[in-house]
Amino acid sequence: MKSKWFSLLSLLVVVSLLATACAPKAAPTATPVPTKAPAPTKAPAPTKAPAPTNTPKPETKCPLDVEEGATIVFSGWGDETEQNIYRDSIARFSKVCPGVTVDFQPIPADFQTTIKARMAGGTAPDVFYVDDQLMAAFGPTGQLLPLDDYMAEAGVKRSDFIEALLTIFTYEGKTYGLPKDWGTLGLVYLPEAFEAAGIDEPTADWTWDDLKAAAEAIAANTDYAGFCQNADWARFAPFAFGAGGSYTNDSFTEGTMNSPEVVKAAEFIVGMYQDGSLVTSADVGAGWCGEAIGKKLVGMTYEGGWMVNYMRQDYPDVNWKAVPLPKSPDGKAADVIFTNAIGVNAATKYPKAAAAFLFYVTGRENQAEIVKTGFAYSTHPDQVDLVVDPNDAAIAQGGLVGRVAYWGPCTGQINDTISQALNRAYLGEQTVKEALDQAKQEADEILATCGQ
Repeated sequence: MKSKWFSLLSLLVVVSLLATACAPKAAPTATPVPTKAPAPTKAPAPTKAPAPTNTPKPETKCPLDVEEGATIVFSGWGDETEQNIYRDSIARFSKVCPGVTVDFQPIPADFQTTIKARMAGGTAPDVFYVDDQLMAAFGPTGQLLPLDDYMAEAGVKRSDFIEALLTIFTYEGKTYGLPKDWGTLGLVYLPEAFEAAGIDEPTADWTWDDLKAAAEAIAANTDYAGFCQNADWARFAPFAFGAGGSYTNDSFTEGTMNSPEVVKAAEFIVGMYQDGSLVTSADVGAGWCGEAIGKKLVGMTYEGGWMVNYMRQDYPDVNWKAVPLPKSPDGKAADVIFTNAIGVNAATKYPKAAAAFLFYVTGRENQAEIVKTGFAYSTHPDQVDLVVDPNDAAIAQGGLVGRVAYWGPCTGQINDTISQALNRAYLGEQTVKEALDQAKQEADEILATCGQ
């Protein structure tokens, strides 16, 4: 038990070093985030775990003196589980700030496109999720409210948060969003598949070679497929990072996804697909690889902490486990970190009410409640020990070695070139090298015009 919490607490040190190395200057220059933290298409209603002893005491007053009669609209993406989490958050906020009415209007699909259209039409919500795309679109244009003065008034400090999660939401020294949560990946598996194959279960010392050997054994000797991984930039990122690769150079001016390191990692994955030890979720009739675990169709996959609630709700009788991701053959550990923020529309009629809601939702009290659901991890470094589920805690170890896949204002487009390249290679339309060479050309064109 002590070793687990020691590892989790070590995350603070690692993330602090990352934040120091990646502190932003005149524009977002750090290493956050994907356009959207990959999550299941369907997941469970929040399930409470035992309350940690250091759960923050409830707030006694509203973070700010809000405008009288304030009504604000709040929008985010996410399935019913995520929506329920924020409905509960709104209920808690209403007790602390009873003078503010929050109208929750979730946008489960096409969120970025919808918000951009509504912003252009003057009908955007007062408070909404902000990812790398929306930060690039609204931060430099003044359409997001700078939060720093309101933070000072409310006693909210940047140092309250894991600093590496803040950098993408910082522009010219101002804060335009506060991180709402973060997640990472672990190796999720079915013990019964390993028992059926007559092989030992995964450990934290596994390498890619161990993963491949186990996937081959499961595929050859059981009714389960071996390892599930779609043509997905996010699940491929730990392989690319573990090989020493990156999707762009440090200045976000050139694609590097066709480097020898990334090609090597992709050849490993595509080779598993070609030999049948790796399948996609569609290959086994599942909507996503987490569902393939729940339906007992595959032995292993890479998924995040969202599996905890998903399995509790949809597959409560399925015994599953998680360990940290396997290391590269030379022993390098790597993972990917997902994060998004919440920001305020600069045109809101009620900036103090909107900011108060944002501060509460991303604050320690509410973050602790969200951790209990198993949905995501707190964005506050002093709450890293709130994870109580053992599988969730194992997955969270990825935060010790993870990096955020941020490649500048057009991160989403760059990541898309990776997914598309992997798909072409999976289908045999191109070799891995040909597919990644094309991805580099596409990425260079994107980066040359990004932000103009």
